[in-house]
Amino acid sequence: MEKALRYVRAALGKVKAIRYKLNAKLCSLRLLERSMLARKMMDVAIMGIKVEPIPNSLDDGKRAILVSNYPSVSQTLKAVIKVGCRLPGEKPRLKAIARRELVERASVLLKALGVDQYIFPATKNRSGKYTLEPDTLKKVLAHLDGQGNVLWLSITGKTRGNGLLERDLRTGAALFALKKKIPIVPMGLVTREEEGRVRIVEVRFGEPIEPPEVGKLSDFERSDLLVDISRLIMCRIAALLPPGQRGDFEDVEDKLEEVRSRLNSIHRNV
Repeated sequence: MEKALRYVRAALGKVKAIRYKLNAKLCSLRLLERSMLARKMMDVAIMGIKVEPIPNSLDDGKRAILVSNYPSVSQTLKAVIKVGCRLPGEKPRLKAIARRELVERASVLLKALGVDQYIFPATKNRSGKYTLEPDTLKKVLAHLDGQGNVLWLSITGKTRGNGLLERDLRTGAALFALKKKIPIVPMGLVTREEEGRVRIVEVRFGEPIEPPEVGKLSDFERSDLLVDISRLIMCRIAALLPPGQRGDFEDVEDKLEEVRSRLNSIHRNV
């Protein structure tokens, strides 16, 4: 019996080694990076999602932080890949902050495309929130320094409420924009329910939000500013979506007026 178990363990070890080598080989292909044709083919392959014309704010050579709602993990990834394939430029410009599981559980096709090279993996901490490890954060900041580079992230960390619930608000986009002086481009992901599942059917873009010039702020003032800018981003995303898909922002005009008033009254230097 013990001898049989040793054979089984040895066989499993070989299978794991083969799988590891195969994954490494697939990932090394990096088709998206090496071939514009591969990007065009990927764009065509992701069907059922209409994408508005790429706005001037995402022209080749322009840095930007692309921020959207988050209606579905897998559907959002497809929409982001499709947008990334359409951005002008010789090389892929868009990278995304996404859950580590998306890299670990990527399909054979995504591995061959080299999707792991375009995702900054976020790891779930003890409180259940997804955060970036220090080394990953450094890579994100380095990416934002590159000419024409684009970073995507969602405005919330959860898909409930079409990814537009205020209690799920994340301030990462505002923080990156302020730190690197890069405009934020709102992106609305319009959905439709099909056979009980949410599907993204359209991608819409809004006008860029320029990061405000700020002086020296206390930690409390800076925290307030990040929340207010993030709420402004949420409002601008919600305004791109049809009624019924805006989460906590169905009364988006009232919310916009409120957040603008706060920015004007609390942060006079914004």
